[in-house]
Amino acid sequence: MPGIIQALGHEPRRFEDYTAQLVPSRQACLDGVEDADAYVLLLGEHYGDPLPDTGKAPTEEELAVAMRRGIPIFVFRKQGVTLEPAQEAFIKRVEDYSTGWFRKVFSNATELLPKVARAIRELEHAPTALTFERLTTPVEVPWRAFQRHGWRSTATTLELVAIPIDPAMPTAMVLSALPARLARTGREHGFFDESHGLDTGLEHGSAYAASRPDRNVPSGALGVTASGAVVVWQELPSDMLGVILDQADVAERIAAMLRLASGLLPPRSPVALAIGLHHLGSVVEGRASDLGHRNSASLPGFGQDKSALAEPRDTVSAATIAAAASEIGRELGARLVLAFRDAFRR
Repeated sequence: MPGIIQALGHEPRRFEDYTAQLVPSRQACLDGVEDADAYVLLLGEHYGDPLPDTGKAPTEEELAVAMRRGIPIFVFRKQGVTLEPAQEAFIKRVEDYSTGWFRKVFSNATELLPKVARAIRELEHAPTALTFERLTTPVEVPWRAFQRHGWRSTATTLELVAIPIDPAMPTAMVLSALPARLARTGREHGFFDESHGLDTGLEHGSAYAASRPDRNVPSGALGVTASGAVVVWQELPSDMLGVILDQADVAERIAAMLRLASGLLPPRSPVALAIGLHHLGSVVEGRASDLGHRNSASLPGFGQDKSALAEPRDTVSAATIAAAASEIGRELGARLVLAFRDAFRR
């Protein structure tokens, strides 16, 4: 397979290529995924040896990095083999992940190579340029859609709402498995701490996974509404004087939320994006690095329970969200700061 990838003008990176490294081979492989433009996952009969600290085989650790980064993932499963129980469970997790991945089957290398080549060619011709298309009609945003289901926090919370313009209605089987999928996706992306308990639920076509209240861990939730909107929210860190709204810091948080949400959106749909900040009473603009080092703060909204809401005014292609998450995050972060300032001019 490396030969066909090179023939297409790309540089393959494999475990076998990491020799005489200055870092452990495990770290070298994960770093390779961090630097990669796409990830090819070949699924055979063996799972591999689980690592003692995570309980995951190296391949599953690499996949988690690829998912967190939001790079394209191509999955190819070998047919006609007897799967180890651990590999069978891994494949079930893979096949239940976000739609839009290339999932093909093969019996031998002769079948595999043209399928890999086709997937790479399709990636080369896929739309990658980020464009904002202005909305022609208003879009209703389901702010705090999961307030009754997991949203119990009164702390300052950052909320992203991604609304597909052409949502696909899930089947009953997909819907019933959605809460568990949300929990797993959140953990794979590092949004939910592995050791932190989660509450999950499904009601009237909406599903959610939310971290349980814990004073030592910021709360967060991931949900999909009955209309197909993906909602992600998390508490912002604070000190004794409250929360510091730092545009650069918020942009990075939004980018991570976008990568998390992208796998839950219809891959070919335009998506309207909204960003909000709730419970502004103890929020002030500044540098996030000053958190925990301040002696005083001037809070413009002290005692007020306001929200700063940047409503959607354009759409982006769902296919570009993961790759362009940093750029979109900077734009939404700037919009949020302007909304925050406007909230106290009224």
